[in-house]
Amino acid sequence: MATTVEAKSREQTPVTVEGPAWYQRHQRLLTIGGIIVAGLLVIGWFVIASGKRKEEFAARSLNQARASAEAGNLPLASSDLQKLITTYKGTDAANEAVITLNQVRMINGQSELAVVGLREFLSKKPPAKYVAPANGLLGAALENAKHWDDAARAYSAAADAAGITYLRAAYLIDAARAQAEGGHVDEAAKLYRTVVQKYADSPSFTEAQVRLAELTDGKM
Repeated sequence: MATTVEAKSREQTPVTVEGPAWYQRHQRLLTIGGIIVAGLLVIGWFVIASGKRKEEFAARSLNQARASAEAGNLPLASSDLQKLITTYKGTDAANEAVITLNQVRMINGQSELAVVGLREFLSKKPPAKYVAPANGLLGAALENAKHWDDAARAYSAAADAAGITYLRAAYLIDAARAQAEGGHVDEAAKLYRTVVQKYADSPSFTEAQVRLAELTDGKM
């Protein structure tokens, strides 16, 4: 009787075949999967390597353009910077080139053009590390053009974005100066007072004290 039950049990239990037979049935799928994975790895490596080379070439171009500017060849520097910005868009060097180009424009007396360029750059939401210097330079360009209120706002934006204490204090000093030039004495005094009260360890502290005393007849 037991032998009969065992036989029936064996008949009802499916036999699973593993090993070479399973591999042969799925070989094509495994091969395709391996090719896809290998392809993705190659593409990933190419993207990383290509991006690294792009950054290197862009950095080299930026150094060459800056060297031209330091040598006094501003037209060549401007041309090289514009090419860099177009060719290597999205790289750190291209972002730095935008700021350098607008510095060159200001040296050439083209503050209004620098204002346009910097506003366009900021409107594209650049990486955070470029927001403070771009706004600071925008403030200087607007100040050169005697747009005092706009300059004060740009300097204040630079102060808000600055991650370093002494830079934040320096931008607040700039904003206060622009406010004073625009006739907003109370706003200027408020900014100077902020530097005196919150940034006593910064190099801007003494200047803030002096300017505040001038605006308030010695009342701090």
